Amino acid sequence: QPTSAKPPLLSGQLLFQKNCVRCHGANGQKGANGAHDLTKSNLNAFGRTYLVTNGLGKMPAFGKKLTPTEVEQVVAYSITLR
Repeated sequence: QPTSAKPPLLSGQLLFQKNCVRCHGANGQKGANGAHDLTKSNLNAFGRTYLVTNGLGKMPAFGKKLTPTEVEQVVAYSITLR
């Protein structure tokens, strides 16, 4: 693996900051536009992957904006906010 590759969690954090902070906040608790508090979410990785990919309510679907690997990285990072 090339040394320039970012660890998946760091990549997930950067993607989160770019795409999710506006509503979820840096710590996952902002709750803007009805965003769920990620620190209290019971969703597992499968459920989170579905939501990030397909969206729900006011949350946009990121399935066309992010690659499946990027979705996986964002989900992995979001779980660390619990």
